[in-house]
Amino acid sequence: KKYASAQNYTASLQVITDSGCKSTINQQVIKVNPLPIVNFSLPSICLPDGRGKFNNQSSIADGSEALFSYQWNFNDPNDPSGSTLKEPTHKYIALGPYTTQLKITSKEGCVDSLSRRVTTIYPWPKAAFSSTPNEICLGDNIQFNDLGNGISSNPVIWNWDLANGNSSNLQNPNKRFTDSGTFTIQYYFLNAQGCVSDTVSKQIVVHPYPKLTLGPKINVLEGGNSPIKPQYKYGTNLSYLWTPSTYLNNDTDSIPITSPLADITYELRLTGIGGCSVTDQILIKVLLSPVVPNAFSPNGDGINDRWSILYLESYPGATVDVYDRYGQVVFSSVGYSVDWDGTIKGKNLPIGTYYYIINPKNGRKIVNGSVTIIR
Repeated sequence: KKYASAQNYTASLQVITDSGCKSTINQQVIKVNPLPIVNFSLPSICLPDGRGKFNNQSSIADGSEALFSYQWNFNDPNDPSGSTLKEPTHKYIALGPYTTQLKITSKEGCVDSLSRRVTTIYPWPKAAFSSTPNEICLGDNIQFNDLGNGISSNPVIWNWDLANGNSSNLQNPNKRFTDSGTFTIQYYFLNAQGCVSDTVSKQIVVHPYPKLTLGPKINVLEGGNSPIKPQYKYGTNLSYLWTPSTYLNNDTDSIPITSPLADITYELRLTGIGGCSVTDQILIKVLLSPVVPNAFSPNGDGINDRWSILYLESYPGATVDVYDRYGQVVFSSVGYSVDWDGTIKGKNLPIGTYYYIINPKNGRKIVNGSVTIIR
């Protein structure tokens, strides 16, 4: 007889012979024990870790689950071992699928089992990224772009190590580098199944800018020339470009020579390793020969009232000394910011010829001659 439910049943037996004789009734109590109700959930497993924990959800009507005996069979040809744990962890190294069976024996020796197919083993996602560009100058930005392949599902969580303690969870971050050097960028992601990709890395090179100071203006005598030597420069693999190239012997020389015909401002673009460049400017001042008038008429008519010496203002350290015919100094000046008006101590000098000595300095020869005061 097959019993439909677990409980105690009373079975009776009475024997009746052919002649109708009856035996006494024999009764026995039959105890029908409950079967285990086997159930378990399947794990979501990510390679290459491959470990998955099987969660037991089995029960029994009499509540004696604590006395269950377990036998797990994972049917894994790469690891045929089973388990007798309640909730075992098994490590897979290939995608499968696999049929997992759980057999449970109750305390009364009642046995039942359940088999389920494991189809939730996911391949190892592969990380990749690009950077634009791979080499930059200090202070520039680099754009990083996710190229990862989640394989079983799309990436949903991104983890970037952008060096120097900087990180990002954006899919495509942008980073500005404020230090020079070589930096290692690392990246991995998680896909929708929670599988962690491999970690990939790439080196980024950040080049420093060269240092440049051209210095103060350079004075060049009319008709002369001068080298243009930067006051300070520093860098690696330096190249030079001077603009404009007017009056220069070579616009890519580190110390070019200029032969200017007029004042000119040059700009030097100094380029170092990685194409990083800086600029500075310098004024080249042409010192024209002073043009000294040989007469002037300080009579207050507004015409030639002062002794105006052209271009002498370009010689701020020049000295001007004027003497009378007796050798007495009637005018003396360091620099010539105010033209002489033909007086001495506020009084008009008499008409006559006076003698001057002008020392422009700045490498120009002393100029001497005579000037006549006319009234």
